[in-house]
Amino acid sequence: MGLILPSLTDSRFWRFAMVGGGFASVNLLMLRVLVGEWHVPYLLACFIAFAVLNFASYRVNKRVTYKLRSRFRGAELIRYYLVMAVSLAVNMVLMYVLVDFVGFNYLCASFSITIGLAFANFFGHLKLTFSDSANAPGHAPTVLMVSAFFPMHGGGIEAVAGQLSEGVGRAGWKVHWMAGGRRCDVPAGDSSSGVEVELAKSVDFLERWLGLPLPIWGWASTVSLWRRVGRADVVHVHDFLYMPTLTAILFAVLRGKPIILTQHIGDISFQSPIPRYVLRILNKTLGRLVLGGVNQVIFVGRPVLDYFSEFVRFRAPPRLVPNGVDHKKYFPVYRASKEAPGQTKILFVGRFVEKKGVALLKTCVSLPDTDWTFIGWGPLSPLTWADRLPSNVRVHENLRSEQLVPYFQQADLLVLPSKGEGFPLVIQEALACGTPVLVSLEVAAAFPSIDPDCVFNVEIRGADAASELRMALAALVRDPIRLASARRAAQDLSLQWSWASCVAEYLGFYQALISRPIEANPD
Repeated sequence: MGLILPSLTDSRFWRFAMVGGGFASVNLLMLRVLVGEWHVPYLLACFIAFAVLNFASYRVNKRVTYKLRSRFRGAELIRYYLVMAVSLAVNMVLMYVLVDFVGFNYLCASFSITIGLAFANFFGHLKLTFSDSANAPGHAPTVLMVSAFFPMHGGGIEAVAGQLSEGVGRAGWKVHWMAGGRRCDVPAGDSSSGVEVELAKSVDFLERWLGLPLPIWGWASTVSLWRRVGRADVVHVHDFLYMPTLTAILFAVLRGKPIILTQHIGDISFQSPIPRYVLRILNKTLGRLVLGGVNQVIFVGRPVLDYFSEFVRFRAPPRLVPNGVDHKKYFPVYRASKEAPGQTKILFVGRFVEKKGVALLKTCVSLPDTDWTFIGWGPLSPLTWADRLPSNVRVHENLRSEQLVPYFQQADLLVLPSKGEGFPLVIQEALACGTPVLVSLEVAAAFPSIDPDCVFNVEIRGADAASELRMALAALVRDPIRLASARRAAQDLSLQWSWASCVAEYLGFYQALISRPIEANPD
């Protein structure tokens, strides 16, 4: 009785009973025709009825009984048939006993067994078949957030994943965030925030030497990812070209879960032709398949959206959602006016890799009246440029986000001559601190709204990229009044971004996906 009584107060059981009653009537009619008219042996008739009716009952029970809107896939369908196969085996044994030994009429026996198995089937489907999402009524929806690393790894993609996880958790959703990396990179958990973090055990053989993050998750973490995908209402992955995010997308497809992909990076014009062409081939083959197969693709910058739109047929119109800025953390401070020109404080924040333009900056540190600070880590660190750094260059590695704020606030100019990126978060954070920026023409095109008084740009795609960058920097260094007057414009420009509005847009995408059936890509 302990199992039966709670179900009598659950509206899902009564919907299950109504659906089951309808299919039981059809089952009796089929048995009547198969056994009574066509003289099929009753056990074989039971098996035929099972095979014909259970696919339809799966669809109806999922939509009507448990009110689940996602499309069926993979393991869920297998679990449904497993429950029904056990039920069929019990049904056939009881039919054999009641008809051949007790002497029941086969129709009366089938009706009695159907009633008796109704409770077992209801609980079997509730606890096994639809255990991923058929929780108690009113349960908080769950987002599985998957990124290659956590923010302490030092990348903007991971920082965005962290901000979204925190904001979505505060909005009342449950968030399970999986990422790889070092144990010390795992953010502190806060049960009250609704965010649960899980460190995936991973190895990365190439990043330290090549600057290309290619993490590979271990078997146990991959199994955990499979389970977490099954429990989620929405799977949200950041950038497709990582093994963990590709695996999460594959698992979500197999388990019929809606997928949101935030694509941060597009084409990267590496100096070496081999990685340049390999990336383009991957984007136009695997990228085309993945971005065209997920339910919703979101870009953080216009250039990356335009790049993929040339060859990807999206299931839904792609959306542009710029990252936000935490204005409580990143804000300007009062700086006394310089009585003498002095040195211009130039700041670089980012990974020390080719796409960030670090090699171009190596030719610029000799500019007179400049004081340089490099913050980041990677194989192209300025520490490797020479046995001894120039006196006007300092390098800081592996600083936490809160440690960056004073550097943003005190710098006269942030320089980030990067390529192949959506919209680097450090640019927004620098502007929020009142620091103007010098970026590549490609990154400047990613701004939703731009102010040329504080966002300076330079073309770095040509053969003379280094000299073009040096000339642009020299012109700004010679005009300290222009840099000083740009600080107010920088802060004002940054007010267009907030994490609150960014999170609100993502919540709208989540809700839209779990509130309607997930249909296949039309031809």
